[in-house]
Amino acid sequence: MYRTPAPASAAVGGAGEETTPAERHLPVPVVAAHGLPGAASLVLVLLAALGVGGG
Repeated sequence: MYRTPAPASAAVGGAGEETTPAERHLPVPVVAAHGLPGAASLVLVLLAALGVGGG
């Protein structure tokens, strides 16, 4: 029922080929565009926690 892991030589891509993580294939503008809303959210939460802009 359970499978054992494949040996390293039988990994996808074949033996002797360099394997790179999938993250290395993402374009830099896409990563930056994803990070900007995350950073903005962090700043907004920090400002809300400090009570800035409260009425």
